[in-house]
Amino acid sequence: MNAGYSTDSGGTSQNTIKSVKIEEITEVEDKTGGKSRGRRRKALLDANSRLGKDTGKVDGTEESTAPLRYPYTKIDEHDDYMKIEVKEFSPPGLSLAEGSASLSLKNSDDAQATEKTLHTILLPIPEGISDTKNADWQDGGMGPIRALLGATVNSTLDGSENRSLASSLKSGSSEILSQFNSLAGSDRAQIQNLVTGGTAGLIANALTGGGLESAITRSTGLAVNKNQQLLFNGITQRSFDFSWDIVPRSRKEAQQVKVIIRLLKQSMSPQRDGYQTLKGLFLKSPDVFQLTYMKGKEQHPFLNAFKPTALTGMSVNYTGSGTYATYHDGNPVHLKLSLSFSELTAVYRDDYSKVQSGSGVGY
Repeated sequence: MNAGYSTDSGGTSQNTIKSVKIEEITEVEDKTGGKSRGRRRKALLDANSRLGKDTGKVDGTEESTAPLRYPYTKIDEHDDYMKIEVKEFSPPGLSLAEGSASLSLKNSDDAQATEKTLHTILLPIPEGISDTKNADWQDGGMGPIRALLGATVNSTLDGSENRSLASSLKSGSSEILSQFNSLAGSDRAQIQNLVTGGTAGLIANALTGGGLESAITRSTGLAVNKNQQLLFNGITQRSFDFSWDIVPRSRKEAQQVKVIIRLLKQSMSPQRDGYQTLKGLFLKSPDVFQLTYMKGKEQHPFLNAFKPTALTGMSVNYTGSGTYATYHDGNPVHLKLSLSFSELTAVYRDDYSKVQSGSGVGY
C-alpha cells in the first residue's frame, strides 16, 4: 500500500538541519531527472561510502556536528528527549588510573572522556524508561572449625604472629582440641558419636562424592550449623533496552530516519581495515555511545545518567502497524526501532560525586 505524507515540511525553515551527508543522499534521490539509472546508482554508492564519516565540511569551516533528529522539529527549553552521541572507542589500556595511589586500573570512563563526538542523534524519550541496579551478594556461610582454622591462618599471613604456617595450623588444631575437651561430658560424648558416625558414613560415601557434613546428616539427622551470612561478591554492568514508534510525516523526516538507522548500524559494526598495516588481521572495535536524557539544552534534572555504552542489539520493524505500507517514494509509513545498550563499566559509589552523574537521581 502506498500513501502520501500528511504534511510536507521539506522546505527551508528555521528547523532545517545542515548536514552534508543528508543532503548528499537527498540530492541523489530527489534530482533524478535526466540521470540514467547507472549514474544514479553510482552517485548513491558514492554517497553511502561517505555516510557516517566525520569528514564533511559545513560552509568550508569545520567538521559537521549538526545532529540528526526525529521528529524533524525544533527543540525548545521545555522539551524532553534523548541525546545519543557516537564516539570512537578508546581502549582503556593496562596503565593505572591517573592520580591514583592505589592499584586501580584506567577504565573506559577515563579513556572515553577525551574522545570527541563523531555524530549526535536526538530522539524522543523512549517508551517505558527505567533504570535497574543489582548488587551480587552470595552465601558466605562457614562452620566453626573452618572459621577457627581460617582465623589462625590469617593471623599468620598478616604477620601479627611471628610463626610459620605449619606451626599456626598445629596451634589451631590444638585450640580446637582444647575447646573440645572443655565441653561437658555429655556434649563431648555426643560430638564423638557424631564424628564417629560421620566418618563411617564418609567412608561409605567416598566413591559417590559425599562429604563429611552430608555423611553426618545421613547418619544422625543433624545438620552442621554453617553460620549462614550473605557476603558482597561484586557488581555487574547495567543494560538498557529502548524502543521507539517512528512515523515520518514528511520526506525530510523520512530521510532523517533512514540516515539515523544506517548510522546506528554502521557505528555498532567492527571495521576490518581499521589499521594501515596488517589489514584484515584484526578487527577495529565498533564505536561507543554516550546516552543522555535531556531537557532543553541541559541534562535532565531528574532522570538517571549513563556511563559510556556499547550498542549490543538493534532491531528495526519496517511494518510497525503490522501491515506493510509505504509512502509513494518507498519510505515506510510506520517503523519500530529497538536498541539495547550495555555500559562499559560498572557504577561505583564514588561515581556519584562526579559531575557526569548529573543533578538528578545519579547513575
